Amino acid sequence: MTNVVAPIADSTWAIITYEEAWKSYINSYVIKQGDAFVLIDSQLRKHRAFFQKSLEDIGASAEKIEYVYFTHRHPDHIGNADLFPSRINWIHLDDYYELDDFSQTMFGHTFTGSGGDLPSLRFRQLSYHTEGSVALFDPQSKVCFTGDHLCFPDAELGSVEGDLPDDREAYKQYIQMWKAKEPERAVEYAEGLEILLDWPIEILATGHGPILKGNIVPFIQEILTIVRG
Repeated sequence: MTNVVAPIADSTWAIITYEEAWKSYINSYVIKQGDAFVLIDSQLRKHRAFFQKSLEDIGASAEKIEYVYFTHRHPDHIGNADLFPSRINWIHLDDYYELDDFSQTMFGHTFTGSGGDLPSLRFRQLSYHTEGSVALFDPQSKVCFTGDHLCFPDAELGSVEGDLPDDREAYKQYIQMWKAKEPERAVEYAEGLEILLDWPIEILATGHGPILKGNIVPFIQEILTIVRG
């Protein structure tokens, strides 16, 4: 298992690390907007060396990074937040309140509410995973960054991005089994999926594992049918 840096859309890259202890991949993302860069999530702290080298290889030097957005407060997403000035780090207020006092000092900006426009991206709150979990959407590339609301933590990384029918089918089977065990949680999860349908998504940039490209709306609708069927 290896770490990967790969383009997933115009001016958009995935930085993907493999966490041996979890047998799972962890994803973060970089978007170039004009001469500046936007980051989404920051890996575990233990993966700092690869994360920093990846940013350098992409060209996202410290002075060019304008915004860093975090999909939620878990350590595998905020682990390197301290690399960046607090004034450019953004997290939803509901997750900010759940952080310890020291961790709060790393975030100079919070945003509130169920959705809206941030300086460079759009967001919707999907409070299923954590209180302040959000999905982020880039209207230019039509990439949706889902955080951990929809991800593939157990999937292999044969292809970083694509239609990936086997991964889609495996996910649908997982949802079918999980729904039977936790029907109330499944309903809450489905509510978040419905919110994602508000956006014309072409690429699902997940929090862990492979990235889906194409036929996103039908895929989400299939999952909703399973949960509510």
